[in-house]
Amino acid sequence: MRMYSAEWEAIKEFEHVARFKDVQFDLIGLEIPEDHGHALHEEVARHLPWIRNVPEAGIHPIHGAPSGRNANLVINRRVKLVLRLPLERIADARALEDKTIDPGAGRIVVGAMKEKSLMPFATLYSHFVDVGTTDEVGFIAEARRLLDEMEIAGGLIPGKQRKMQTPDGVIGGYSLMLHDIGMRQSLTLQERGLGRHRGYGCGIFIPHKSIKEVGGG
Repeated sequence: MRMYSAEWEAIKEFEHVARFKDVQFDLIGLEIPEDHGHALHEEVARHLPWIRNVPEAGIHPIHGAPSGRNANLVINRRVKLVLRLPLERIADARALEDKTIDPGAGRIVVGAMKEKSLMPFATLYSHFVDVGTTDEVGFIAEARRLLDEMEIAGGLIPGKQRKMQTPDGVIGGYSLMLHDIGMRQSLTLQERGLGRHRGYGCGIFIPHKSIKEVGGG
């Protein structure tokens, strides 16, 4: 029996339709580098070249278990490639099905695509937010400024410091939890993201059940 959730009941009755969706693909392969943001973007763009010209399009970071042997993550059947795209580009993303990519640890075959609507939960989490500074105090101040520009209120909790290698050098930031966000503001943040480098997996927010786990995420 499903337990009653006031938040979920409110979400079901919420009528606003998001302008973006997530599309997820099965992956068939062995491993992917832990630091894969830039390389994954380049491989996806090789098959979907238009994604370079859609600045709000995002490629979620891939989460897998550490291999224990090197700086790679293990790909199993639960590991997915997920893109966040405007509705008008969803059909175009199917061109990625059955393609082969290699972000740096061997060939990976991209499988079938499934669509997933964005949901306006009050607590959101991003694995890596880059706002142009690695100083934690400066990061919090700039993140708050960007949120204020979007008229998004709520609590803000930074987590682990992150870094990523790119051809232009190392970019840095933090994981970030936002809580007590209104439903329309939740969708706005998921649609627009926060900070820079959406194509590299930065600033993409997903619903989260608890604010207790941000320090470990």
